[in-house]
Amino acid sequence: MNPGEPPRRPKAWQTALGLAACVALYWAVRLWLISCPSLSQVDYDEAVTGLMALDIIDGKHHILFWGQPYMGTLEAYLAALLFKLFGPSTLMLRLALLVYGSAGVLALFALGRAAGGRRLGFWAACLWSLPPLFLSFQGVYVTGGHLEAVVAGALLLAGACRLAFDPPRREGLWALGLGVVGGLGLWSSLLILPLVAASVLGLGLARPRWLLGRGPWLAGLGLLVGVAPLLAWNAEHHWLTLVQVGGSQLGRTWSNAAMLLKSVWGPMLIGAWWDGRSVAGQMPLAAPAVVLLLVYLPALGLAVAALVRWARRAWKRQNPWRSPADLIILALWVLLFLHASSGHGHKAILRYATPMMIPLTVLAALWLVKVSQWRHLAGVGLMGGLLLFNLYTHHLYLERFAQTPHRPVEALLAVLEDEGVNFSYAHGRVALPLTFESQGRLLAADFFGARNLSHLRQVDAADQPAWVTHKRLAVPAPAMLDRALRRLGAWKSPLEVEEYVVWHDFDPAPTLVPLPSRDWRAHSEQEHAASVLDRNLGTAWPGDNQRPSRLLLDLGQARPVARLSLLPPFNWRGKPGMLYNLSVQGSLDGKTWQTLAGGKGSMAGLTWRGKRVKLAPVPALEFTFEPQTVRWLRLEVKPGNPSWPALKIAEVFVYEPAADSHSWPPRAQEQLRRGQRALAAWGQRPTAPFPAGHSAFARFWASQVDWPEVVGHLRRAACQAPEWEQPYRLLLEAARKSRRSPADLLDAAPCPPKQS
Repeated sequence: MNPGEPPRRPKAWQTALGLAACVALYWAVRLWLISCPSLSQVDYDEAVTGLMALDIIDGKHHILFWGQPYMGTLEAYLAALLFKLFGPSTLMLRLALLVYGSAGVLALFALGRAAGGRRLGFWAACLWSLPPLFLSFQGVYVTGGHLEAVVAGALLLAGACRLAFDPPRREGLWALGLGVVGGLGLWSSLLILPLVAASVLGLGLARPRWLLGRGPWLAGLGLLVGVAPLLAWNAEHHWLTLVQVGGSQLGRTWSNAAMLLKSVWGPMLIGAWWDGRSVAGQMPLAAPAVVLLLVYLPALGLAVAALVRWARRAWKRQNPWRSPADLIILALWVLLFLHASSGHGHKAILRYATPMMIPLTVLAALWLVKVSQWRHLAGVGLMGGLLLFNLYTHHLYLERFAQTPHRPVEALLAVLEDEGVNFSYAHGRVALPLTFESQGRLLAADFFGARNLSHLRQVDAADQPAWVTHKRLAVPAPAMLDRALRRLGAWKSPLEVEEYVVWHDFDPAPTLVPLPSRDWRAHSEQEHAASVLDRNLGTAWPGDNQRPSRLLLDLGQARPVARLSLLPPFNWRGKPGMLYNLSVQGSLDGKTWQTLAGGKGSMAGLTWRGKRVKLAPVPALEFTFEPQTVRWLRLEVKPGNPSWPALKIAEVFVYEPAADSHSWPPRAQEQLRRGQRALAAWGQRPTAPFPAGHSAFARFWASQVDWPEVVGHLRRAACQAPEWEQPYRLLLEAARKSRRSPADLLDAAPCPPKQS
């Protein structure tokens, strides 16, 4: 090139070839990570995306991620397409995420080129393709929409830089397109919000006159088009997405920032891949420190220097934001501030920091380019060293999990198929992966229908659902459940397959009928012993968490007893799955006692009916045992977990063996059916957000039910059949789901409680 001659622009094919190489590197790194045995089968969040994709193939369309009002289903729809073309599999599910993540290569190139030229663009794209382990893991962990939203935010920021400093010929079309991208990102995940705020703020500050034209209107129209599914869903669900945005930590921004710097922002750059999990401890201590000191701290220094530069320009009454680099740095500060001051600012959760990788990656590349301009070999060496460090962290991750079993779920599914098990209860962390990985061979449901109530309904309708637990996840721990099944009286020898433990083909529960309680008497050293016999769920006998307590029941005469059911009061704060130390003893003379059932590890909520063992939503304690003829029953409660509420017993139901099941009065049965139908409205949208995650969800579900009608029918059923336990259980379930005070529920009932 002759002196004075302008530099030649690179040809389009050279740029395309370079970008293709970056995309190929992006795929190669993630496919290498996918080869790790730890990623050979889906996790529970990933299973939700896969199950939604399978539903989409079957014509059941979903707008939002099951159980969360702030994530969409773009990922599920692309996965459904891949499933349709190549068949459902864990690999196809992960490839759907890789397709979306690849767009980030183009976005980072565009941002880098706008900030400092073509070389900076390619270096930024390379750092996105072979990034810190955390970002690669987010690129293969199919959580439903976070990465897509972050990539959409990167494209939006790149478009804002273009509109602010290099306006295209068709600005209106650009604004419309960027609005659609932003809307789709908002539908996908609220993690895009900081990037949307930074893009709008930066564009408005850098080019204020743009706000006076038609651009904002077109961008707003595009935004409405892209976010339309989210808006439509919220219009029918009390705008729960907006509720989720709440929870400001503005007053704790600085303390949150210090915690995030130590537990999130720093670790995510040097080997962390999930909350509290990192490979940094497997490498020489100096390596992470060198990377932080030579790359990321200087990159942050550029952002600090920009603040000083902006202040000087503002002092001179000049526009502080004069280049795309200013907008990218502004985005970093906005992201840091919003993360620290948001409702998630006090949580050390790595994935919430994903949006920061957009401006931080560009700034790291900008710093390395500046070093290369000063000393070419030094800059190239630092760039190569950073890529090698990132590669090393990936290697350490694969090495750490090299001995992990490859798809242990396959062995379990094969055993369950041989045993003829098609339905199962399990915690959601176990149930969702089993359901997806089985591809229809097994339907496993969470105990309470978390994520999808329709799954629980199908399992509830099955004849003999199994129970599946996991040794490592321990939800519940197999040993804990084994002991609880023994206390219940329904124990079976379990199957052990890899880390899974399975109980199935339970024996049928004995046919029992309730004993009439009119002649019973209750005694205790504590007060309110008679409360357990008044058939009033508003009164209760309180146990004691500090010392042993006893409750004595006189049945009036010797009777064969085979089951006790202990219902809690309306206001008890215990939950299903909590364990209590309660033993049941019987006596004919009130002096000589024998243990009938119970002991350490009695699980609240565990029930046995027919060949079904279920964890019910009402945390009652139930004991079934070999029939024993007794007149006296003694319940002895010993102190247990001090963090759990002390046991309270509102009502006691005692059962004896019978040849046939008991028939209740037709009027009581009709009232119970009406109450059940009215209560069913609580779950009429089985894939809407489940109330366990946020109080706003519970308020929405409760708003679907006419609670006075529910309680009225159930109380009439209870009053017409006082020894029928089912109406009382449903009243307790209604009390918990309605989120109303016990007084409100009692006032809604036309039939007052009475002793039969």
